[in-house]
Amino acid sequence: MDPFSYLSVLISIVLALGMTRVLQGLGEMLQARSHRRVYWVHALWVLNIFLFLVVAWWVFYRWRFEQNWTFFLFVFVLISPTILYLCSLLLFPREGDVSVKDYKTHYYANHRAFFTVFALFVPVDVVDTLLKGVPHFVAQGPQYVVSGVILFSITVAGAITRNETYHKVLAIYCLCHIVWISFAIFHT
Repeated sequence: MDPFSYLSVLISIVLALGMTRVLQGLGEMLQARSHRRVYWVHALWVLNIFLFLVVAWWVFYRWRFEQNWTFFLFVFVLISPTILYLCSLLLFPREGDVSVKDYKTHYYANHRAFFTVFALFVPVDVVDTLLKGVPHFVAQGPQYVVSGVILFSITVAGAITRNETYHKVLAIYCLCHIVWISFAIFHT
């Protein structure tokens, strides 16, 4: 078994745990809809994180040609899936928590932690891209850097502000962002 195949197992497990939590949380939302109000901004973030998890899994395949795996490189590559997994946990109340009456309250109670963790995804992704080589980084084009700076800035602001209008725009922007990324990378 080559190193990539071996190491991809743990990466896939962490990503799958994130997807499982998102799908489980979605099921809980559907089951609890009569006594726990859904908040559309929260629902968009459920979709956003699911799509980020799918894209992270797809992009990880670009590491398949790496021949010089080290423990530290592997741990670094594991950071992005871990960030997304933690975000998937923060999106939903703890399983069985009946004190949460609506997802809007839960969303704003956790937005600082959620967006602080999520903001880390961008610098980790930039380093990840650089580790694949400068030619790979340059091949991403200037839109990669610009979109990364924008995403980092607006998610940091999302951690700071509780402004509802801002969070509505942020959720919509991030959905557009991940859909754009999906179309840009899924041909590779």
